[in-house]
Amino acid sequence: MRRHLTVLVAATLLGAVAAPAAGMAPTPEPVTVVGPFQLGTPEGDALAAELAVFTAQQGVPIIYETYGPVEDLFDLVTGPEPPDLILSPQPGTIRELAPHLVDLSGFVNPNIMNRDFGEYLIDLASVDGVVAGAPIKVDLKSLVWYRPAVFEAEGYDVPQSFDELVALSDQMVANGQVPWCNWIESGPATGWMGTDWVEDLLLGAEGPVVYDEWVDHTVVFQDPRVRVAFERFQFMIDAAGYVFQRSLMTLWPFFENVFPLAFGDCLMHKQASFFAAFIQGFGFDLGEFSTFKFPSVNQEFGDSVLGGGVYVAALNEREEVRLLVRYMLSQRFGREALAEVGGWLLPNVRFDTKRYTDELTRSFAEIVQAALLAGQYRFDGSDLMPPEVGAGTFWQGIVDLVDAAKTLPEVLEDIDDSWPS
Repeated sequence: MRRHLTVLVAATLLGAVAAPAAGMAPTPEPVTVVGPFQLGTPEGDALAAELAVFTAQQGVPIIYETYGPVEDLFDLVTGPEPPDLILSPQPGTIRELAPHLVDLSGFVNPNIMNRDFGEYLIDLASVDGVVAGAPIKVDLKSLVWYRPAVFEAEGYDVPQSFDELVALSDQMVANGQVPWCNWIESGPATGWMGTDWVEDLLLGAEGPVVYDEWVDHTVVFQDPRVRVAFERFQFMIDAAGYVFQRSLMTLWPFFENVFPLAFGDCLMHKQASFFAAFIQGFGFDLGEFSTFKFPSVNQEFGDSVLGGGVYVAALNEREEVRLLVRYMLSQRFGREALAEVGGWLLPNVRFDTKRYTDELTRSFAEIVQAALLAGQYRFDGSDLMPPEVGAGTFWQGIVDLVDAAKTLPEVLEDIDDSWPS
């Protein structure tokens, strides 16, 4: 279901609405934005508040709507009444939609975009020199959440390698504890949590070059190096006693992993930086939780970082749209509300990290900024692949493996066969 919000209403709470900017009609037309963030959630409400700041400053009303599966986004963009802006967590989808999108280099100088976000993130959503999208949010995915007080009480050390992570999991099982919280249900997107595991395991074993070749399908899913990453994932979910309520993995919502982790039913949860928003949203003290980097299989690639994010793309060149895009790509975007939401990381390397209100999120942002500046940041592979693969057979393949509906060879063949020629 699509849900509507006119941000102009929220803006009146901030003071008088500004006069229209130069170049706009006396009564600016609303800008329609569609995105994946649900109103009523910490991230959705913070985004609405951030857009309200723009409305108060520029006098431009904004209508925000949410969409469901990626197919809905395609229908919206290609339908009779397309929105002005779209927000998508999948650069691959942005590239697929590029013929319908405006070149953002006409809104913001591409040299400035490369300076502020790094060439890697801009190139991900560019097609034949056209900048079809630019990031407004990034996540740090190579993380394991835990409660330091529990580790200290049990004498557990933070693992420095994947072998040590397995050994720690075995130690927890031997002590009568469950290592992993790993519910992965996410509606039509169920499966993405498992793809994160596979991506981290491949990146940390084979490094960025092989990872990039796999994302481009130069290295296929049936390649032995990729198969081993899947096998390691299967081991981590199927080893006896490793996963809390294993039979419910594809049935229980991923965000509710907060509860068994907080209550000690399981002691670790592999999840991105945005998990902080759920911890806070459910009323838990974020200070009781911490993270460690998901350890690499091969220490040669121990510094590589996996992440994700959300891109903005435009379908209209009206001045109101141009102004909103410029605002969302500036270092000002996020400092009023988003920096207060645990886990929302602003991708602009000029964003002042001192504005993050909790130390954990600030530490995530500093890691991401350093990785972007060093060229060591890699985006979620499933979000870079063609939608029929990344948001289709790859996600479904994870579900089939978790539910034992198909064998690993069958899943890998299915994914390779689905890749568009």
